[in-house]
Amino acid sequence: MSFSPDPLPTLLASWRIQPPPDPGFRRGVRERLGAGVAGATWAAFARRRAPLVAGAFAVALIGGALGGYDHARARVDEDRARLASAYVAGLDARRMVPAR
Repeated sequence: MSFSPDPLPTLLASWRIQPPPDPGFRRGVRERLGAGVAGATWAAFARRRAPLVAGAFAVALIGGALGGYDHARARVDEDRARLASAYVAGLDARRMVPAR
């Protein structure tokens, strides 16, 4: 049984591309880069990616609302405990002054 080596690696190793030089290449690249920077505003970005921006806004809004609700509940619970403690301390018989 004879083994024939694969000619593809040697063919790819010898393959070289020599494209013709383009004298306007650098100027064209600079023009395209300049046009991209000039049109790069937040409004243009938001218009091109409206669903993404709307989704991010919705996630931020819902996250802020849930976080604010949790913070408010914790604050109400702290206030309730403080007021209840002050009320009970006010009913302490040792601190009551006899009425005359």
